[in-house]
Amino acid sequence: MRRKSTRTNIPTLASMAIIYKTRGFKRPKGCARVYMSGYNDAKTRYKKKIIKKN
Repeated sequence: MRRKSTRTNIPTLASMAIIYKTRGFKRPKGCARVYMSGYNDAKTRYKKKIIKKN
């Protein structure tokens, strides 16, 4: 039986690498690292409230 997908609202390096790998990117880990560096820079610049679902 297949495991249920648990997609998160907050991206991580591993989750982005998996998404890029399924989309067929040439270097998914490198693309994910660049994305996460930009994401973290923007997070510090524009603080946004993240609402967690309980």
